[in-house]
Amino acid sequence: MKLIALCGSARKHGNTASMLHQVMEGAKSVGAETELINLFDLSYKGCTGCCACKLKNSKSYGHCVVDDELRPLLRCIEESDVIVLGSPVYYGNLSGQMRSFTDRLLFQYLDYGGTSTGPKPKSFKTALIATMNVNEEIYVERGFKDTLTNFAGIMGRTLGSCELLTLTNTVLFDDYSKYVYLMPDKEEKANRAEKISVEDLQKAFDLGFRLIKS
Repeated sequence: MKLIALCGSARKHGNTASMLHQVMEGAKSVGAETELINLFDLSYKGCTGCCACKLKNSKSYGHCVVDDELRPLLRCIEESDVIVLGSPVYYGNLSGQMRSFTDRLLFQYLDYGGTSTGPKPKSFKTALIATMNVNEEIYVERGFKDTLTNFAGIMGRTLGSCELLTLTNTVLFDDYSKYVYLMPDKEEKANRAEKISVEDLQKAFDLGFRLIKS
């Protein structure tokens, strides 16, 4: 079994990356091969809407033809069994880098109302990890939860299945005194001993374990 983790954060050692590493450790604990890809290391654009992936009886059917650094990654993903996406939440949604990636990943398999989920090579197990500064209350009240739940549903319908794991109330800065941050939780976050709780890291580890074992 192979698990590929895709990080949609520019911070290679930030909250999102930390959660993805724990997922990978959980998968490794039951014998899976794992690989981490940082999307910010790649040069690519979003879907151009050329629809070459929809042409009947063509070599391009079911495959994105845009020739950039995402193209070999999409081929590599087809050889994996589990896909885990990790992204910080910006303005209530996934990062732009992640959205451009998912547009390319998902659209090639869309079949516009057919009886199946499209021409994907197989059913994948997938998961979406979203990390955010806001607390659980704001996550729900401002519609972030609805947005991410809906997107996880799209992932599941298109690729096979999808679990959503969120990390709220994250620590943003190593030294809050250097930045303009006027939220009332500033002191608590500035003094927090661990950026991510043991419980949340365990949830990520368990997710990786479950995606491979189940």
